[in-house]
Amino acid sequence: MKKWILFLMMIFSVHGFRAFGQTITSRDNRAWLGYITQSRISNRLSIWADAHWVSRSFGILRPGLSYHFNNKYNVVTTLGYAHLWIYPAAGNKTFRPEHRLWGQTTASHKYNHFNFSHRLRYDARFRQKLIADKLQDEFNFNYRLRYQFQTKYNLTQQLSAKQKFYGFFADEVLYNVGKEIKNGNRLDQNRLSLGAGVSVRHTAVQLGYLNQLVKSATANTFAMNHHVQLFVLQNFDLRKKHP
Repeated sequence: MKKWILFLMMIFSVHGFRAFGQTITSRDNRAWLGYITQSRISNRLSIWADAHWVSRSFGILRPGLSYHFNNKYNVVTTLGYAHLWIYPAAGNKTFRPEHRLWGQTTASHKYNHFNFSHRLRYDARFRQKLIADKLQDEFNFNYRLRYQFQTKYNLTQQLSAKQKFYGFFADEVLYNVGKEIKNGNRLDQNRLSLGAGVSVRHTAVQLGYLNQLVKSATANTFAMNHHVQLFVLQNFDLRKKHP
């Protein structure tokens, strides 16, 4: 398991770090608000739901159903559907809808006061065509592979503490696949983030900075977006308690 995780990290990270050597054509400052929740309904199943809004970029609702393998790496696989509203380009007014079938597998492990997590996600993207600021009855399709590595450091080392503070660092590489990608520019985005958070019972609130590199239409050029990121994360256990 560890060998496969290291292999995926190497493949995606090489492409991610290559983006930092490319030409930056535009820069923007944005806000990113997110809510992520997982509700355990049985020993094996839970309900996933998350929602995000990014200024001048997109909004998304993403429900799913998760299966827990209950092994030492806490492997969880989730399948679901997402709906996006993509902001119009400059000078236009029409939001572009996107229907997305998605799936992901996550794994996690600990070392001393560090928590490590890995996420491999698949996005099947059906984006409605937009011509001259008018929606068409056709859709473009491509799919995308995403790998995220995240590490958290527990600043509060007392297990009995009601409030637990932590710092985090994460990097996610997004890689396009499909016939629509014709110019060889497969690397879609790289998202690098760091910040701090606090968890109380089943709720965590974290504030951070996210640096997003997005592939532009021109070869070997990227847009760089700087985000202030505020996330609320909740985990609920809806299983019946037996005395």
